[in-house]
Amino acid sequence: MLRTRRTGSVILTTMLLATNAACGAAGGPKVGWSDDEGGGSLGPQLNVTLSLSGATTLAGDQTAAAPTNNGTIPASCAEYAKGSTGEEGRTFYVGAGLLDGPVDGRRVTLELWIEEYTGPGTYPKGQLVAPGSRPSIAVDGTVYGTWPDSTSSEVVTDDRGGGTWTFAKLATTGAGGLPGDAVDGTVTWTCRDA
Repeated sequence: MLRTRRTGSVILTTMLLATNAACGAAGGPKVGWSDDEGGGSLGPQLNVTLSLSGATTLAGDQTAAAPTNNGTIPASCAEYAKGSTGEEGRTFYVGAGLLDGPVDGRRVTLELWIEEYTGPGTYPKGQLVAPGSRPSIAVDGTVYGTWPDSTSSEVVTDDRGGGTWTFAKLATTGAGGLPGDAVDGTVTWTCRDA
């Protein structure tokens, strides 16, 4: 049941971003984040900076909407920092997943949630999850994910909606289902109110 809700929020975010892109491209009304031209708002915006080394290298930044697990749009960065509670009563912090464009010329998708989220603080690997899988970073279709024994992973969030995910040995699935090629690095994000 929770998986369905998680997928639904990702679909909602995708639909909102697609609507925003379509309106901007067609010269229609602005539906993006607030700007000097008086556009509407899709809630807080995250600026996401990635730095990867190892099997692939990547360094750059991109923007994303501040997502939730309950299909709502946070009203502010402070609200986003508190996490979101679904109908089942569990609170999660949902990291940026769908970025607004390429990073360093490459397609990147993030999968990172914090379960049993109690507000800004430090969260160990055991509390880091992802909808239907494990915390991961996909770069041009190659997925580097956490592994129980070999990956170190920690997230620190702040009361302004920002945070840092630090990891070592996020790895592909190699021969025999064992960890394959791996990357080390950080994903850092800051939040900007609309």
